[in-house]
Amino acid sequence: MMPRSSEPTTFRRHAHGGETIRRGWGGAILGVAVSIGCLIALLRTVDLLQVGEALTRAHLMPLGISVAFTAITVACRAWRWQALILPEERTAFWPAVEATLVGYLIIALLPGRVGELSRASLVGRTQGVTTARAIGTIAVEKLYDVGALFLMLGALAFYVPIPLWARAAALTVGGAFSAFIVAFGVASVSSVTLIRWCERHVDTLPVFRGRPISPLASGVLGAASSFRSPRLVAAQVGASVVLWGMAIGQTYLGTLAFDLGTGWDAATFVLVSTNLGMTVPSAPASLGVYHGITVLSLDAFGVDREVALALAIGMHALGFGTLAGSGAICLAAGVVRRRFGIADLWRWRT
Repeated sequence: MMPRSSEPTTFRRHAHGGETIRRGWGGAILGVAVSIGCLIALLRTVDLLQVGEALTRAHLMPLGISVAFTAITVACRAWRWQALILPEERTAFWPAVEATLVGYLIIALLPGRVGELSRASLVGRTQGVTTARAIGTIAVEKLYDVGALFLMLGALAFYVPIPLWARAAALTVGGAFSAFIVAFGVASVSSVTLIRWCERHVDTLPVFRGRPISPLASGVLGAASSFRSPRLVAAQVGASVVLWGMAIGQTYLGTLAFDLGTGWDAATFVLVSTNLGMTVPSAPASLGVYHGITVLSLDAFGVDREVALALAIGMHALGFGTLAGSGAICLAAGVVRRRFGIADLWRWRT
């Protein structure tokens, strides 16, 4: 599907994602500091020689199967994203996959998860979806994902003695998540009134003059419109169930590859802990944070820290390597075929 116009319409004065990135350097520095702190604390408690030995003993078959699971999760994310963008706008399946993979590449290269903005911009360039709508659907995606993580954590609480640090993290993230759901729900219900208020009182402020905030607010709040269709909601929930099932399977295959001797409960707890933990600021690809949380999570199951760190290194490298490598191929192919340019990764479409 070709874009609706040869050049995307942008906010006046060319406001785009690049401005967001420039304003986020403070958060990026904080994230890198957090990752360095996690790495230093972790390396003080493990024997790197034993970590290396554990890596060399890993079984390749389970790791290879986990790559296939990665492909399925990406397909499910793209399918769910399609269902979220409907009914007002639409995107074909492959462009949704392409934008998702390029987003993972940017997440692996830059701090602050700006890859989410990049995939919103890219689907706007290739499919004509407004950036505000794309960003709004990505926010709704997070509702599904965090909700699924808390459901899994709640189920685990009946079988696994959750460590105190995990309980504290769950309460913190859960509180923020609940507040976000309430705020998003209230704003969506009152979207017409809120947008008119933005037009009258926010767009007129000097800081927003020339780049009004109300079109972005309209697109974001309109992202919940797919909830009015039972068919679309069923597709979104179904895709979420499959992709998180595959994610648990990936982690379990990792435990088999490194002979941890644990079960599905440990794999699920690691998955939940790392995904919730990666919401904190960190370096690109959550370097250090992912590894530290994995080791702490497996402490609850009596796994040696060296073996746990080997698992974290292997799964992190394989997962992010597969996603980032695929994203690099998609990016190169799109640029060579002139379907989009590098600048389109940061250009917002109104």
